[in-house]
Amino acid sequence: MQQKTLVSWLKAIVILFAVLLAVLLFAVVPTIGWQAAARTARAAFLFWPCLIFIWVLGAPVYLMLIEAWKVCCRIDSGQPFCAENARSFIAIGQYSLLDCGLLFFGNVALAIVSAVKDLDVYRAGFPIFSLLLIFIGLAVSVAAATLSHLIYKASDINEENQLTI
Repeated sequence: MQQKTLVSWLKAIVILFAVLLAVLLFAVVPTIGWQAAARTARAAFLFWPCLIFIWVLGAPVYLMLIEAWKVCCRIDSGQPFCAENARSFIAIGQYSLLDCGLLFFGNVALAIVSAVKDLDVYRAGFPIFSLLLIFIGLAVSVAAATLSHLIYKASDINEENQLTI
């Protein structure tokens, strides 16, 4: 696959992911939240805090997508192995870790509120799904750190080769 085609596909994936995430955050999740609040009147007070928290969880994902877009633009301009790309992957890993931490502490807070108010909102499927998301986030963080290291090494080799010519 040629570089231009590859970059076009990568940019399309970033755009598609951003659009799907926006639909999820601003259409699907609020709808599910309204339905849950209607079913459980005692827990309806959790709708807005949980919705805002989920929107906050989406912010680092969008920051990761911005960094991915920057990497795509640098690849498109013929600089796939540069220090800026390595820094972008470090930022992606850090945003992913931030999201994992936020999700973990959000789960703890919801479990505490659920226990204190004697609510049945923290069912077994929710923490299992959250742990799966945390695991995926940690995997993204490790992969981004690994790519950052490899790109930084390739950048050093590239700079050495340019100096010897």
